[in-house]
Parts: sequence; C-alpha cells; structure tokens
Amino acid sequence: MVMITEYYYFLFSPAVYRRIFTIILIASIAEGQLQLNDLKQKFSITTSASLLPGLLETGEACTCAVFMSGQFKKGSNDQPSGYPALVQETDIHFPCTSTGTKMCVNKCLETIVKHLPNSPAIICGTIDRDCHRERAYLFVKNCDAKSWINSNLSAGREYCCKTGSPVSCLERLT
Repeated sequence: MVMITEYYYFLFSPAVYRRIFTIILIASIAEGQLQLNDLKQKFSITTSASLLPGLLETGEACTCAVFMSGQFKKGSNDQPSGYPALVQETDIHFPCTSTGTKMCVNKCLETIVKHLPNSPAIICGTIDRDCHRERAYLFVKNCDAKSWINSNLSAGREYCCKTGSPVSCLERLT
C-alpha cells in the first residue's frame, strides 16, 4: 500500500492533489456527509458565502428527466414540449452553480446507465405516443431552476415504439 501511494505521488503534481481534495470536499459537503462546522473545527478555517459560493444555498434537489428528440428542437434554448418519458427526483442537493449542475448530471447518469439494457421497453412503455428513430436526451433541474437544462447527452441509439412496445426501426410505422 505504501509503495502504491508513493508511486501515485510521483504521477500527480501538488496542484492535482489540491483539485482532487477540493472535489471530494465539495461532494462530501453537497451529500451532507460533512458539515461546515466540522470543517471549521478540524482545519481552523473561517468561511463565508463568498468563499464557498452556492454551497450554503438550499433549494430543490437534483431532478433528472429524459425527453425524446421529437419533443425539442436541437440547439435551441426552448424548453421541451410535453411530459418527459422518465423523471427521477433525487434527494441530493448539489451546489447552485454550474459545477453543481454537472454533479447533478453525473448523478443522473449513474442511475440511467444501470437501465440502458432495458431502455427500449422502458421508454416505449412510458411515452404516450408512437415514435420512429427518436433519441432519448438527458435534461436536469438543479436547485430552484425553473426550466430544464439540456445536458446534450444521449444514449446514442434510436428508439422506435408502436402502441407502447419497442419495434425494429427498419419497420415503417403505419
């Protein structure tokens, strides 16, 4: 174990270690594992809202949604139309910053990846219409966001659904 630690010590510069520590620290605070008062006591630091922007704010927890490509215009800032194919509200509060939004996206990806093998049946069973060659895109809401934020992430596959069931995309919907 000591050799591994020493080996990694030479791979990373001190700046990289500081970044890794900062990321772990922010994630721990965001997940509620560490309290700000604990940090003050352990490290004798003073904090203010300007030192840790967004971490002291509370709002709605991270919410994930999957919208089909037929529900929004790619490259536009317009909100998707209709209801999402899937919605998951997490109980985790991330910082109200762009970094917090990225953390929210990553949390959503952790959940979605587990269900990718069954995604055609899940998607087709939840949308209220037929679809042909549509992609599923991840959108998130973090903090008190009033609108969905497009992550521009897709599973990379096209979905074809007819009457709530997946069909081959080679078949034409009639």
